[in-house]
Amino acid sequence: MWKVAIIDDDRQVLKGMKQVIPWEEIGAELVGEGLNGERGLELIREKKPDIVITDIYMPVMSGMTMIETLRKESFEGKILIHSGYADFEVARQALRLQVEDYLSKPVSRNTITEVLLRTISAIEFDIQSKNEQEKLRGQIDEYEPFVRKEQLKTVVTGTASNWNEMTLLCKTRDDQSHIVLGIEILRTSRISDVRTQDRLLFRFAINNIMKEILQAEKRSYDYVELHGYHAALILHFEKNARYSEHIEHIRTIARKIIDCVQAYLDITIRIGIGRFTENWSNLSDSLEEAFQPLVPDVRVLQSTGVFEYESTEHSQYSHIQKTTKPIKFYQQLIEDIKTTQGKNAEKMIESYMANLRVSAIPPRFSLLGSQFWAIFSFALVDEDIRLTEIFQDHSMESELNKIFTFDQYEAWLHSIIQRICMNQHWQESFKHKMAIDFIKQYIRENYANDITIAELADKVYISRNYLSQIFKNATGETINNYIISVKMEEAKRLILERKYKIYEVANKVGYNNIPYFSTTFRKYFGITPAELLT
Repeated sequence: MWKVAIIDDDRQVLKGMKQVIPWEEIGAELVGEGLNGERGLELIREKKPDIVITDIYMPVMSGMTMIETLRKESFEGKILIHSGYADFEVARQALRLQVEDYLSKPVSRNTITEVLLRTISAIEFDIQSKNEQEKLRGQIDEYEPFVRKEQLKTVVTGTASNWNEMTLLCKTRDDQSHIVLGIEILRTSRISDVRTQDRLLFRFAINNIMKEILQAEKRSYDYVELHGYHAALILHFEKNARYSEHIEHIRTIARKIIDCVQAYLDITIRIGIGRFTENWSNLSDSLEEAFQPLVPDVRVLQSTGVFEYESTEHSQYSHIQKTTKPIKFYQQLIEDIKTTQGKNAEKMIESYMANLRVSAIPPRFSLLGSQFWAIFSFALVDEDIRLTEIFQDHSMESELNKIFTFDQYEAWLHSIIQRICMNQHWQESFKHKMAIDFIKQYIRENYANDITIAELADKVYISRNYLSQIFKNATGETINNYIISVKMEEAKRLILERKYKIYEVANKVGYNNIPYFSTTFRKYFGITPAELLT
């Protein structure tokens, strides 16, 4: 049972909260209550609750002072503020003290239930993360740096934006040949219904199995996790390696990986083999080739689970894959949804469809759609975006069977991505909203000062890049543009009051350089400050 403590100086509120919370339903119990922050502090130290629900304005000791004391004592429980006041300063402090949520009085049964369930889920996630970290701590030194892994992913998927930046990453392998093995984890009941944290552990375990096998084979390699249940294993050979001379050895390695993963983890995987390349900039071609034999229309039952590109090179789907590079397309589209909520998705789909339309042989749209749906379903579940919930009123099989033209398939792709991104927008977190609201109000109150993004990021305890990203997503404009807009609107107001000279107005909104102020004003309004007065 999750332990909950309630702190409030209003006895009626305490009574109401105890009655309205569905304790058994959410698996929680009340371990104590207090009428002020001092009593609450004693209670929390004694009972160590998982969740604290507290008012702010209380006698003897305020809720905020109590929270500050708890954080100094390294209290790790989740804290929910339950207050009848909307206070900007309290919201700012709540961000700093990592308060989980801010509830306005009176709170409904549905709202408190939803917030508590979400908080309990956050606690479970934290516990699982800690357990996972403990398991991985002893082996963390074996991992490559995160940045290199991300760079390697862009190389193998062909999504690197600046190849010159990848030179240092790849130069140690420029005297070798490389071949990509595409790994697909089959979506059996063994892994489909497990939590995200468990899926991450499965992937880690598969990586370890491959590592042991390849070390025993004394084979140099790189491993890259892709979207969902796909990964790429890059094997390195001597320069000018020939496919015919090494394919049997590669098949043996692939079969060992498949057999060991099945034996030790009870997880079924399939492996597709691409072709050799000597140039890292062409590594994405080998990746596309490796996944071509794994598409739905060539799922021939093979006891080994090993599929080779050359055996399916002349198939219809092989031609389509060469033209459209779907693995690259899926990777780019998934990353765009995760980072920008699909702002570039429309152009990506249009580009993909343009390549698809030039195919000499019309594709089977039901096949393409099934592959798209399967990959996206399992790629986005790690972001807690579950397509089965978003599209529970849809029958994908029925929809795909009605698609016969390029235009219909393109429209279907757009509709799927649009609905996914809309769902992400609805799920904007409370903490993000509080951070953005605080930043906007802080700018409005301090526009006369030289405000920097670094300063703002420090105030809400978010990195500069991440703050810039969520601010742009939430408001549609950059932080710097928002600062300028606040300054210019205030300058216009002051000028129209006709109480101050233009240089005085410039100083009041934070500009010491009068010509620069006038230029910015004209760029924003289309007229100079002087023209505004005429």
